[in-house]
Amino acid sequence: KSMMPWRRACTRATGSIDSVFFRASGGTVRMDVPSNTAQHIAPMRPPCQDGVIISDGHLYWGPWMCGCQLSLYGHISLASAADQLASVGSARPQHESGEGDIKNVDQLKKGKGGWAVYQGNNRRTSTTALPLPAGVQPLWRFQSPSGAMPTAPVTAGGLTFIADRSGVIRAFDKAGKVKWEQYTSGAIYFPPAIAHDRVYTGSADGRVYCHEAATGRKLWSYRVAPTERWIAVFGKLISTWPVAGGVLVENGTVYAAAGIAHYDGTHVVALDAITGKLKWHNDASGAINEKVNSGVSMQGSMFLQDGKLCFLGGGVQEVAQFDLKDGKCLNTPIENVRAGYRTAFYPYYPEYGSYVSLDHELPDGRSLVFDASYEGNRFNWLTLLGPLPPGVAKLSKDRARWNQRRGFAQQRKVLWNDKQSRRFASFIVGKKTLITAGDVGHDQKIPFLASIDLETGKNNWVQRLPAQPIKGGAAIDSLGRILVTLTDGTVICYEKK
Repeated sequence: KSMMPWRRACTRATGSIDSVFFRASGGTVRMDVPSNTAQHIAPMRPPCQDGVIISDGHLYWGPWMCGCQLSLYGHISLASAADQLASVGSARPQHESGEGDIKNVDQLKKGKGGWAVYQGNNRRTSTTALPLPAGVQPLWRFQSPSGAMPTAPVTAGGLTFIADRSGVIRAFDKAGKVKWEQYTSGAIYFPPAIAHDRVYTGSADGRVYCHEAATGRKLWSYRVAPTERWIAVFGKLISTWPVAGGVLVENGTVYAAAGIAHYDGTHVVALDAITGKLKWHNDASGAINEKVNSGVSMQGSMFLQDGKLCFLGGGVQEVAQFDLKDGKCLNTPIENVRAGYRTAFYPYYPEYGSYVSLDHELPDGRSLVFDASYEGNRFNWLTLLGPLPPGVAKLSKDRARWNQRRGFAQQRKVLWNDKQSRRFASFIVGKKTLITAGDVGHDQKIPFLASIDLETGKNNWVQRLPAQPIKGGAAIDSLGRILVTLTDGTVICYEKK
């Protein structure tokens, strides 16, 4: 114990000629024997009876799934990073121009409302000012030829935009016909963002793509990954530094982050939304504490919070935070080899991270709340809570397990709750109505799309879905139509009834 003071529990310690590996309180520790220093490998821990297996110059973590403070699960292998950079001239240029004049594009039709970005806005609140339909009926349906899992839908200018894990971006017209489609070299996990009459998409090939929204014409792409290096992730080749959390467009700037685990580096960039030229690049947040090599992992979709660029940062930093102006990482370095947070990022573990939480405050102080755990097996009922007492501030909740730990002890009056034990993958929150997509049942999950009255918690209407809805996979367009994407590659558009 005195030689390995951070070692936890009974997991076997293993060693090589220069290193000792053992389980920490969240993740793995590599102790460098010559220097007697410790480095934190935060995302994964070794299985109890095996430890880290060392063979043929590789490190192996066996399959493991538990409720510890982890981010990566399954069979994982690491190798020397000495040759991970591509040889000179072998990689595509970092910035690639597209076709024609990239500054002048066809304009989309103007319309009020819509759902131009993931979950409706850059704060990901899933709210809309549009009136929600009192009843719906199917209008059109599309089935992806590949059956690849789609992203959530986004809508703008009378078009619907959906990408999928085969790397395709599609635009649909009002009748559900494919107006155009374009391709990237990797899976697309989160939907494009629509702004400036352009479609911005992050791909698992490590690049951000910009297309003309009206026609699909490629305008430019930018490689956020430091080079072109591909690894196998659950049977698919993706970049070591995928742009897995989508993109965020704000005030003429496109923000994106590439990476998986902090020890390989996390790359965050700001690009000019028109030209794709680099404004700033932060490549240091993966090791904001160099002593123990700990920092930010790319483990969540991007969002704005309090004027900062954010995404879930893995086990050591719950939320990664960056200054929008210069890209400075605003997280405080943590100088120990422990982790305190959990993630199961939807791109890699869709079976676990397929539900969303909600904490929507109404104008009168009441809150509509649904708490879903990161591993997809713990929930509370969808609940309308009374206002907090005067002078009492709302506690922040743990982002992995909202109904656990922080905020759990703050008692508020329950006005109604949904006692059907429904699980929710998506919300559209209106002024008086909530539209949800999710599933219900234990032995057999029954997927549904439903409208719920905010005052009473009762259903206005329910539509049975043929497959599980995508995380965040419901949207509303400017005509008040509801679009839903499903895990089997189906897209359904519902019109007002």
